[in-house]
Formats: sequence, C-alpha cells, structure tokens
Amino acid sequence: MYNLLIRPFTRVLSRERGSRLALRYFQLIGKIPGGRFVNRLLHSNRPEGLEREVFGLSFYNPVGLGAGLDTRGDLYNDLNDFGFSFSEVGPIDAETVKYVLSRIQKDPQNDILALCIQRDYERVLSLAYDFCDFFVIELDAAADIRTVAPLLDIRLTNDEYKPLVLKLPEELPDAGETLARICDYCMMNGVDGIEARNQEQIRQIAEKTLGRLPIIANCHIKSAAQASGMLAAGASLIEVCSGFITKGPGLVRQILRTLQSENETA
Repeated sequence: MYNLLIRPFTRVLSRERGSRLALRYFQLIGKIPGGRFVNRLLHSNRPEGLEREVFGLSFYNPVGLGAGLDTRGDLYNDLNDFGFSFSEVGPIDAETVKYVLSRIQKDPQNDILALCIQRDYERVLSLAYDFCDFFVIELDAAADIRTVAPLLDIRLTNDEYKPLVLKLPEELPDAGETLARICDYCMMNGVDGIEARNQEQIRQIAEKTLGRLPIIANCHIKSAAQASGMLAAGASLIEVCSGFITKGPGLVRQILRTLQSENETA
C-alpha cells in the first residue's frame, strides 16, 4: 500500500513535505484496530541470527530508525513495527523535551528507545534520564568535546547506568585530528559509543579504537548493500531514516534478509 499510495509522492516532494506525508500514513495505519499487530507480523524485527549486544543492551537486529523522522516522539512504536529493533527520537532540546516525555509516558516503548539531544544537553538529560534506554548527544559543528563531561557527571548521580553515545557532525574540522581526539576522550572517560556520519568515519574510528568502541552508522543508508558495507567497515548498528521514506518500509526487510543471507554464507 505504501509503494502504491505514498512512495510516488515522496520522490517528487521536498524531504520535509514527503516525510510529513509518510508520517500521516503511518499514523493512520497505527490507528486501525489491529494495525500494529499486523505490521509486526509482516515486518518481524526478530530475524534469526541477527541478535547482538551493544552498550550492554540486547538488540533483536542491528537496524534502527534514525533521528530526524520522529522528532517529537509521536510515532516511534508505530514505526518500530516495520522491522526496526530500536528507534532514535529527536533531535530535541529543552523546548520540546516535556512534550516528548509526555508522549513516551502515554505510549511506553515496545523496543529499545534512544533519545537524540541537540541542545540544552544537561537539562534534557536530567529530565529524560529515566524514560529512555540510551542517549545520543549531537555535537555541534565545532565538535566541542567539553560539553560531554557534565553529562557523565549526571549519569553518576543516577542509580541506573544508561549508555551515552556521541553523534558526530557531517563534517569535522581538522577531521583526522579531531576524530582521534574524540576517540581518545570516549575511551578514557566512559563514553559508550559514537554515531558516525559516513563510512570513512566508521573505518577510522574502528581502526583508532581497535574495534573496542561501538559505532552506530547514521550514513543516509538507502540500500541493503550500503547497510552491509557499513557493518563490514566496523559499525555495530545501523540507522535508516530518509531511505525509509523514499524507499518504503520494504527497505528494512531487504536489509535484514541480506544480512541473514550473508550470515548463512559466512
């Protein structure tokens, strides 16, 4: 139905308008009695052999929904029903955090839920700490690592340990030197992982940390081959966002089938 009714429009509309149209469609499907149950049957997120543990969390498969689509926490459970093992809500700041938390309380997550924080890091993390499974801290263009230290202190004041992941900018100033500094900081200070924006970043992080720092690939993935390539480069998890809109929910199923096939032939 998505390929027939929605996908033709997402090809010609702007990304923002195409995303809004697709989200309305998914929202409508979720409101149909039994709609979520049917989607889970058709798009299982528990394919055999793809389970993995990352950040101390158990993921049914390595494919998640990236931030930028469900920016206010309205549809993470509806979208998760299309095969994702986790969803990243946001990015959010202090102005939107209370709304997002109210949505999470009304519709508790079925699977692993991450929250991407874009600004006001300390306030948002303090308010949201008990409601999500892990947190993604979106660094600004300057990639100022000093913003992370107070967040690690906040974690120490809580009884339950929640993973913190740093999301890199698309372009890093003095890329090689900056990336090396970020990797060193993460390894020495207990940051749990890095969300990388392209395959070269993934390769360099895996090389600099000897594969000991988990990586989430947030790399505009739009095909199963791309997804496989990111994992081969060193990523532990991958995220799909815009490709989910332009290619449709079948993209997640294609990725999972490809990864299963590769596992079987390895």
